[in-house]
Amino acid sequence: MKTYASFDATTISYHELGAGPLVLLLHGFSGNAEINFLQPGIAEKVAAAGYRVIAPDLRGHGASPDETLPENWPADAVARDQIALIAHLGEAPFATVGYSMGAISALRFHLLSRNTGRLILGGIGDSVADEFNADRNTSFRAAILQALAGEDTPGAKAIRARAAATGGSLRGYLGALSSRVYTPADLLATFRVPTLILTGDKDLDNGSGPGLAALIPGARYQPLTGTHITAVIDPALPAAIIADLSGAG
Repeated sequence: MKTYASFDATTISYHELGAGPLVLLLHGFSGNAEINFLQPGIAEKVAAAGYRVIAPDLRGHGASPDETLPENWPADAVARDQIALIAHLGEAPFATVGYSMGAISALRFHLLSRNTGRLILGGIGDSVADEFNADRNTSFRAAILQALAGEDTPGAKAIRARAAATGGSLRGYLGALSSRVYTPADLLATFRVPTLILTGDKDLDNGSGPGLAALIPGARYQPLTGTHITAVIDPALPAAIIADLSGAG
């Protein structure tokens, strides 16, 4: 893995594969690039299709630890990390691909930078346009706090296991939640890049995929098979990404 210093000097790690137009891959909450994109073969397939793949471990996750107190995390930290990454690489992304938290961050990255050629957003729906609904964040935060307190609730056990499997940090997860900002519908309406929304047919964790597509001018929706967790290993996911990159989607 390679590293760079982000906007506030935090060290962020990233994988790099292939050559060609730059494709940024942003993983989901409590995951890392290895779990979300390398192990399922997504990164390799995109690279083999003729692209330079950059897949960071997002701040507070995997090989990019950050133990800063949650209240001291900068707002939009993960999106701003991508702006710093692109400056470090010296090349704007041909496409930004995100799944779940990565897709939420991709929206923020494009909103703040207007510097990506297209967006491919997996595992999110129209609830990410509701800046006042923190239900999903609240449930994650409760499980993390229970885990930090040594409790054995199902949520605490699950998040501890996830952190152990991905090299993540419970305090890093809290920071990522604290800095998260959603993108409301009036701002989504200002997007002018080709956008593809992909969600599992049993995934309503972040609202409606078609509903989100309706909020972004010209966006398309394509269903995958599975839940929020299992859709990421649907072979249709990398196929849809590559088709969209080639303009055949």
